[in-house]
Amino acid sequence: MREKIDANICAAVDKTNDGNYVPMSTPIVQTSSFYFPTYEDFMAVSDDEKNNYVYTRGSNPTTKSLEAKLAELEGGQKCKVFASGMGAIAATMFTLLGQNDHILMANTVYGEAVSLAKYLGKFGVEVDRVDVNDTAEIMAHVKANTKVIYFESPSSQKFEMLDLQQIADFAHAHGIYTVIDGTWASPLFQKPLASGIDIVIHSMSKYIGGHSDIVGGAVIGNQDIVDDIFEHGHQALGAVSSPFNSWLALRGLRTMPVRMAHLSKAIVTLLDGLTTDSRIKKIYHPYVGNAQQRELADTYLTGYGSLFAIDLVDDDFDKLNIFVDALEVMSVGVSWGGFESLVLPAYKGNNLANLQERGLPASHIRMYLGLEDPTSVLADIEQALNQAYGPQ
Repeated sequence: MREKIDANICAAVDKTNDGNYVPMSTPIVQTSSFYFPTYEDFMAVSDDEKNNYVYTRGSNPTTKSLEAKLAELEGGQKCKVFASGMGAIAATMFTLLGQNDHILMANTVYGEAVSLAKYLGKFGVEVDRVDVNDTAEIMAHVKANTKVIYFESPSSQKFEMLDLQQIADFAHAHGIYTVIDGTWASPLFQKPLASGIDIVIHSMSKYIGGHSDIVGGAVIGNQDIVDDIFEHGHQALGAVSSPFNSWLALRGLRTMPVRMAHLSKAIVTLLDGLTTDSRIKKIYHPYVGNAQQRELADTYLTGYGSLFAIDLVDDDFDKLNIFVDALEVMSVGVSWGGFESLVLPAYKGNNLANLQERGLPASHIRMYLGLEDPTSVLADIEQALNQAYGPQ
């Protein structure tokens, strides 16, 4: 039932346009500023730029249409979109955190988010990033000045699940904000706000855009929180989504239910084919997690994202290099969530210390299954492993 509702939201025509016609495709309102017939008209809206059109740096009709759809998909009261996922993350931290506050980051999260949190130390913000095997372990790291618990579930690189309701219940009892980067599951496969999480962040560059041609971010939550982030984080930092980028994200939403349904089935086919390969030491994805992880996946996910990771059987860089370069269907590239299958080794030649800090071996490889036939991608991985290690 929820899948049908989400699909209808994504495909619905925006019928709120003024005038004597309603375009099926939301128009691109490509303007920086807006006309006011009188001084009184301008004064009437200028004090509330969150809900009126004054200057596209604040709000824009194309962007507002996108925000309305994303808020409805997540079950939130309001959404604000940004020029990038990091724009959304930065605006959220900038708004919620102050001097002497503490942000607790659980498990592996997007590296730039960690870097930003650490950089805020120059302004008196304290940060800890902790790795836990069980959600309850997070509570032991909370301090008297903890203001935000920030996490991904599934997490970056390792794709570990956390118990959203448990985190939300604890945080609410202690006056702590909870922020999840929900990009891996998309707004379709997980609804963190329904479990009590305060803020959901998405990189629209991934599944929402879906075509590897935009960079964008979104923050969704209740109206008071999102309005606060708009007034301070968005307006002060200026990470504004252009009308054209917002329109491209709207285009992506129209096909997202179809794409995600395909990917959720395709990733199972691919992972089933990889689980018995002796040249792969470990696979990271909720579908192949332990019993506890599968239980959390069954509780919170209604489908599977197609981003996963593997560890090769050894840390031989020459074999890693041969394997990656031998891939033909998969391409080397950053980001994910588009039409194309991607591979991205964690080791970059000079970051072993960082990998050790994150608990990742040098043979760790992030992979994304795109819209290609999954059996073709499986065959591609197998032939590349044959070139690196020889046949099984």
